[in-house]
Amino acid sequence: SRLKGLVNEGDGRQIDTLDPTGRWFQLNSSSWELVTLEKQVTLVCVCLVSPALCVRFITKRFIGEYDHKKEVTYRCSRALDHEAVDLEILDVACKEDAAASLESSIRWADGFLLLYSITQRLSFLDVPRLKKLVEHAKQSLVVPTVLVANKADLEIGREVTTEEGQRLAKELRCGFRELSVAEAVLAVEAAVFQLIRLVLDQQRPLPDRRSYMLTVRHALTRKLTRSKTMQW
Repeated sequence: SRLKGLVNEGDGRQIDTLDPTGRWFQLNSSSWELVTLEKQVTLVCVCLVSPALCVRFITKRFIGEYDHKKEVTYRCSRALDHEAVDLEILDVACKEDAAASLESSIRWADGFLLLYSITQRLSFLDVPRLKKLVEHAKQSLVVPTVLVANKADLEIGREVTTEEGQRLAKELRCGFRELSVAEAVLAVEAAVFQLIRLVLDQQRPLPDRRSYMLTVRHALTRKLTRSKTMQW
């Protein structure tokens, strides 16, 4: 009775449905068996510096000397909130003369990580331009995005305050994380997972809870009625 989703009548059919947490399942109407469905999410990591965040997330290792001259695509699977998610992450070096290629990469992505360094104010000042490029390419002002302030371990060289980062993220309608890719792998994972949740929340339909619960109840009632009739 805690399921919600569009349930159709019929034996042997597989029906897409949602549980109360919004996770997708398949409902087999013959046995009422629940099977979790995997989801696919495509992310773009746009780096205004060279933090090797994607490598850190994928391998949990930090590579100090990271060659970031070309785009690299990573594929992996992660379990998030008891749900399997297949990820495709494009690691992009942001260059002033590469706006066209960056825009083409943006079009096929679901969510975006925009990284700057707290020790390089110019990278911070370039963030609004990137966000505008994302919105233009996606033709939407509501794009799942997380602003990531890197090198939080280098406090002595800080040129951008935490408050400035939070304020900019609010202005640009982004999530915000301040972290050190070099020292905090869990913080890196938290930033990526935050973005994945934003993407899944946007992709998830918003059904009317009452009508969906009634639909499920009626479907179950008809199933039980047919079973009792067959026994007689």
